[in-house]
Amino acid sequence: MDEVDDGIEDIFPSPEFPYDRQLLNYLSMQRNKLDGYLFFDLLATGIAAVSDAQDLYPPRDTTALQDLYDHIAAANADILKKHCLLYYILKDYGSQRASDYVDSVLLPDAHKRLIDGVYALDRFQFQVAMKNLTHPSVRLQFTEKILSTLLKYCDDGPQYIRIYVAVTNPTLDTREATIMYLDALSRVSIISALDFVRTTPPEDRSENYRMLIDFCLSHASDSSAYQIANLPLAEEEEKIVLNYLAGRPDAAAKNILIVRELHRGHVDNAKKVAMSIHRQISLGTGKDKQWVAMAQKLKTNPSQLL
Repeated sequence: MDEVDDGIEDIFPSPEFPYDRQLLNYLSMQRNKLDGYLFFDLLATGIAAVSDAQDLYPPRDTTALQDLYDHIAAANADILKKHCLLYYILKDYGSQRASDYVDSVLLPDAHKRLIDGVYALDRFQFQVAMKNLTHPSVRLQFTEKILSTLLKYCDDGPQYIRIYVAVTNPTLDTREATIMYLDALSRVSIISALDFVRTTPPEDRSENYRMLIDFCLSHASDSSAYQIANLPLAEEEEKIVLNYLAGRPDAAAKNILIVRELHRGHVDNAKKVAMSIHRQISLGTGKDKQWVAMAQKLKTNPSQLL
């Protein structure tokens, strides 16, 4: 068990204590948003074996700070991991204090970037987080939590998720991680989402095609709907998508199905779908007007052959 060389009085100067009520309330709010665990908590517990990290950080007074320090110092972890945790805490004391600590313990750049990224994630500073966590030297576990955080709280979350997965190539080893990644991709590029579905295990693929349709429709975008109607699908994929669109009760799915059938030259099938709904067809604008006009014409006069 490696010991921290400096004592608490050398690392955390006694006149300074940043954890006022405002900061304590803010970190409590962030922890709640993150399903009860900051990324710091996961690092401390999962990597450095510091038990009950979520109860220790942030410290409410100097006695609690001593307790937090003692738990880190006594943890059954190597000295480098302890330095990382102490660096994270020192960032609350300001950039200069944290930077001085990095220099004093010779913290490697990869570890500094990791902590900078985690610290930024805990505070929803997403641009800073992605700059550090996508660096080639950095590898972080907790992929599912990262994707969830970006998808829920970051305006550019889908784009950041796409970049993060492309750069770090994490293993999407849970069903939830796969679903979140597919959701993010569908918001950025339906073609990329389709390519991803094709790489998923065969036993999950049919469900993933259906989820792709659900995600695209939930985004309520005319362009997304138009792209669904024009996806380049293999025969088996076509069967899955058409059956799912036909089985959905909403008019949006039926609109897409009509246009897709028209594109494929299946006028009779399009007629049947048109007669089954009783709403205006409102798929697409601009360059799509020719298909909207054809679908609308078919809807108002299903017996007419186009």
